[in-house]
Amino acid sequence: MKADGSIDPRSAPRLEGAWRWSGGSLTWIFEPTDGWEVEGVTDGLMIPFARDGVVVPPRPWSRPPLWSPVAPGDHWSVALPRTLIELTGARIWPTASDRPVLHPFGLLRFTIDPSEAGTRLCVAAWGEVDPSGADQTAIRALDELYHLVGSELAPIYRQAAEGRERGVDDEAWIEDNVHIVEEHYLRAPTPEGQSGKFGDAALWEISRRLVVRAANHDGTFLDVGCANGLLMESVHRWAAEDGLRLEPYGLDASARLAELARSRLPRWRERVFVGDALTWIPPHRFDFVHTMVDLVPQARRAGWLRRMLDEFVAPGGRLIVRDYEGIGERLRGWGLPVSGVTVQPRGDRQAQEAAWMDAPG
Repeated sequence: MKADGSIDPRSAPRLEGAWRWSGGSLTWIFEPTDGWEVEGVTDGLMIPFARDGVVVPPRPWSRPPLWSPVAPGDHWSVALPRTLIELTGARIWPTASDRPVLHPFGLLRFTIDPSEAGTRLCVAAWGEVDPSGADQTAIRALDELYHLVGSELAPIYRQAAEGRERGVDDEAWIEDNVHIVEEHYLRAPTPEGQSGKFGDAALWEISRRLVVRAANHDGTFLDVGCANGLLMESVHRWAAEDGLRLEPYGLDASARLAELARSRLPRWRERVFVGDALTWIPPHRFDFVHTMVDLVPQARRAGWLRRMLDEFVAPGGRLIVRDYEGIGERLRGWGLPVSGVTVQPRGDRQAQEAAWMDAPG
């Protein structure tokens, strides 16, 4: 048990057993761990929760359901969502309430007889998925899944279900999401992809330029969750085109992404900070602060935004929150003092919206 009273998943018991099928067997040892820093991972195992059940691909299985080989140079957190889509049609749910997108909870060391030699390493993780694209017959009750995987593997799946029910603390939630963002963003071939937008430069501008509409005077601009710094760079240019001077700064929880931003923008190197958005204390206030709500757990979002408005934003400045259309109403529903919104249509894509809150002064 941790100092704050929550349960450390690594305190769970070590397990061992075997998975058998007609052509062979898989002998394994399961060790509780978070799985992020493990080197030499060859496989991933995902338990994809869908509301009150789990998504299970069609049988027959040569290994447990939602097992994915991890190719050299790939990462299990990238391979597992890809395998989920290929086998079931379901997708990771990026706005999964107060739960992380993908949460590793253990490592299986296993051997397969008779087809393979040597020990392989498999990270086990649970995640929340959107089952709307899946065959509804693939959604099974938890008890049914325990029966399908058999008594030997069922304890691992039960640990996943218990971890999901228990939830994770703020530190683990943020760590999981930072690792996932790093693995996806840093593999992207374009600056837009490295900043979380998988499209070309034109789509980037359509989807992000609305942020500048909330700026009503010259000043400093902090991008919370800046990734590779592309929005810092873009806002500086777009504001100038609109007759404003915005001096950009950035904050990211990932040291790797922050360093990428510094290398891309050497003239603003000292303006890129590394820190957890939930607990970071700014060195000074900024005239405009931009963020998205999914940087912190859902239960903390309203309080976190109030703290940013009080502690990050200079008197007379604005806290700008960008998301899909409807974010302004969500913020109002949390009791936040939304002063205005702007919406950017994107054709057949969901419209983007920026909502802002004015700091007194």
